[in-house]
Amino acid sequence: MVVKKTDIGLILLAAGNSTRMGQCKYLLPLLNGKTFYENIVRSFFEFGIEKIIVVTQSKYSKELKSIFKDEEKQPYIIINHFPEKERFYSLQLGIKALDTSEYCFIHNADSPFVKQETLQQLAASKHSADYVCPVFKGKSGHPILVNKKTLHHLINCSEQNNLRDELKKLKRNNIEVRSNEIVVDIDTQDDYKNILASIGSAQVVE
Repeated sequence: MVVKKTDIGLILLAAGNSTRMGQCKYLLPLLNGKTFYENIVRSFFEFGIEKIIVVTQSKYSKELKSIFKDEEKQPYIIINHFPEKERFYSLQLGIKALDTSEYCFIHNADSPFVKQETLQQLAASKHSADYVCPVFKGKSGHPILVNKKTLHHLINCSEQNNLRDELKKLKRNNIEVRSNEIVVDIDTQDDYKNILASIGSAQVVE
């Protein structure tokens, strides 16, 4: 199926404090030489997503902007000046910056691996529900792909709400995928060391 990608955006949530890691997670390197951040953004650009919104803290914005500064395609960096308001507030900032996109991937910056096949599967099913979620062996992961109805719902919620709770109010379609990269979530130094040792070079076990 040919998938129209110009109507799909991405909100990358990267405004966390990385407290358990002890340093900024998404600026850590993978074995392919790219940081989490670069690996994620390049994967979505490769897929054909043109509007990428990155919500981050001001202390990381300069370094993030420098990564793509000499390239034709660049993500839009949005500053969350109140990171203590946490993830849902960051998401709402991203939605406000997204403008007219009919659909949007939502992804976390501590999930560094994004396979083209997974994005293709999700995009091909974008009309099937208010949002589609990748599932590997019964476990949900990221990114999710939401429609305009969902974006409208989320932007009109209180900033103190929880994304998972709000999504329960909407129609969901689970998409079985072949790769476990969707459930990789790196929070600690041990997580980081273990994933590099087990996956290596950003190649996820199928």
